[in-house]
Amino acid sequence: MKISDRYYWLIATVAFLFSLTGVLVAEDTAQAAAAKTETAIVAEGAAADELTDDGAGEVEEVEEVEEVEETEETEETEEVDDSEQPEEKTCQDFGAFNIFKNSGASLTLSLDNAISSALSQNIALKVEKIGPELARTVVEKERAKFDTAVSAEFSGSERIGKTIFQQGNMGENVTNRTDAGIVFEKLSTTGTRSALDVTFGRSRSARSDNLFSTRLGITLTHPLRRGGGRDVNLVSFKKAGLDLEWSEYELKGFILNFVAQVEKQYWEYYLSLRQLEIVRESLQLAKQQRDETRKRIEAGSIAESEEAAADAEVALRAEDLINAESAAVEMAISLLRSVNPDSDNFWKTRPELLDEPVLTRPERLSLEEHIAVAVEMRPELQQTRLLLSRDELDIVASRNGMLPKLDFFMNLGKTGYSTSFSGSNPRPGEEGSYDISAGFTYDLTRGRRAARADLARAKASAGMRREALNNLEQLVKEDVIKAYLEVERTLQQLTATAATSQKQLEKLRVEEVKFNVGKTTAFQVAQAQRDLTAARIAEARAAVGYTASIIDLLRADGSLLERNGILSAEKK
Repeated sequence: MKISDRYYWLIATVAFLFSLTGVLVAEDTAQAAAAKTETAIVAEGAAADELTDDGAGEVEEVEEVEEVEETEETEETEEVDDSEQPEEKTCQDFGAFNIFKNSGASLTLSLDNAISSALSQNIALKVEKIGPELARTVVEKERAKFDTAVSAEFSGSERIGKTIFQQGNMGENVTNRTDAGIVFEKLSTTGTRSALDVTFGRSRSARSDNLFSTRLGITLTHPLRRGGGRDVNLVSFKKAGLDLEWSEYELKGFILNFVAQVEKQYWEYYLSLRQLEIVRESLQLAKQQRDETRKRIEAGSIAESEEAAADAEVALRAEDLINAESAAVEMAISLLRSVNPDSDNFWKTRPELLDEPVLTRPERLSLEEHIAVAVEMRPELQQTRLLLSRDELDIVASRNGMLPKLDFFMNLGKTGYSTSFSGSNPRPGEEGSYDISAGFTYDLTRGRRAARADLARAKASAGMRREALNNLEQLVKEDVIKAYLEVERTLQQLTATAATSQKQLEKLRVEEVKFNVGKTTAFQVAQAQRDLTAARIAEARAAVGYTASIIDLLRADGSLLERNGILSAEKK
């Protein structure tokens, strides 16, 4: 073998062993240092191979490789410096969807502040609060039927005519008259209608002086059959009272659902911000992985095809970031509309949250206790019970309508006359003019088919309402049971999602180590990053879901307002 051949094989063997040793060292060092070392090793290996072909050009090629390495090191340093710069965006920066950026305002909200502001400023709630006020006017109108009514009348007349005197002569007859009267009327709750009237009169003619008259009269009308008794005469008034209670329970039900909605919107916005933060961190992680992949491709340790998977992962994370930013802004708008800090420009104020989800269960009640509370406090059940009472009042009125009409009436009056106004006052025991009338009125429609139909309809309606109440009670119990089970499920999910998130983090670390030693691909690392992101979002969603399930349970049993101290404040 020639000496030149011996030198050739010796140089090739040394270059191979040196490159192998360099790769093993690069696998145990940091990622940035590994990329630089591998680049040097590859350059040296290439220089060693070229030494076998052209010994004279060896020095020149090595010098060129060193210059390239220095340039790459400078670029890598710049890239590292860029990556180490702090991220300007925060979870409150919503990118292209940041409609709050021009206002420069922010609204710091705790959960209690959000509920308080919503109860005092939400427009929809203000509209609902008018309902009881309208129903209260109907109650007052029905009560006014039993108020005392006062009416007065004043009139004057004059008549000029002809008359024949006793001497047989015809002459003029001039008469004029003035009348005044006042009447006090009242309807009692038993159906008796009474009236007290006082009338004054003055008449004068050409042949006589003034004649004054004063009459004091009393009129009574009392129903003996149809329309008699407090029960039937108070039906309309009691209906109005039930309608008022119904409207108050309607308002309570609205507030109950509204408070639950505000609390959920608060926590959904919290979740959207947490999700935005997680997605933004995952995007940064994907960019770092892409940069690392490019360095390793340049070093020649992995194939160029790995870059496509890294780029695709960055693009996917960018899409997720756009969706997360949009979702966060939408949740913020929903919360702001409910809280309504500014009616005209409610959407310009950026909300900032103070509270964290509650991960401990409040006062623990058994399922039976929650059901008992719901049957007692749910506004829907209270409203249905009021409607059943209203139907029973219709039965009372319809049953009374079946009776014949039999009324007793009486008119009694005394009139005093005098040539002076003061002397015409009718005094007891003095002479005067008396008038009295009394009797009965009777009315009965043959067959009474309309009254019978009204009674049958009222009974059928009451029966239907009872069955509806029973059905609604079952629905409420079902609602409570499902809400109770959801609390238990989300409570278990808290532990499960936390464990999943931890395992996914360990999985990602393993994949990164395997990628550094060339045992896996960039796609597998990207998949592990995706799994970790999904697990972290699921963990945050589980925390918010548990809090929301407690809200749903308290809403289902109707105790949400009492537990938050809202009902007493609304009553005040």
